[in-house]
Amino acid sequence: MNEVTVAEAARRQVLLREVNERIAELTDSVGWLDYKMLICECSRADCAEPVEITAAEYEAVRAVGSRFVVLAGHQQDDVERVVDLNGRFLIVEKLGRAGEIARGANPRRA
Repeated sequence: MNEVTVAEAARRQVLLREVNERIAELTDSVGWLDYKMLICECSRADCAEPVEITAAEYEAVRAVGSRFVVLAGHQQDDVERVVDLNGRFLIVEKLGRAGEIARGANPRRA
């Protein structure tokens, strides 16, 4: 993947993370149920598939600014690595330039 495409893909994932952050904020105002439906945070332009996740799982992902929740098969092995998985989703960590972009746009950075 070339550098422009890497940056564009990382920015798409950052945008989806922001959408999920907003969904999580709204959900917090009414309380989490066992699971919530968020949006797959992969870099595919045609993906808006739902991901079922608990509050604890979501907070664990958000604790690291370069990590995202994606569906199995949606990971990009050339710019991210799978750091955890379960039967519902994968947690991927962006590497290199994509990781820098993700960490720099982390809405939870101190």
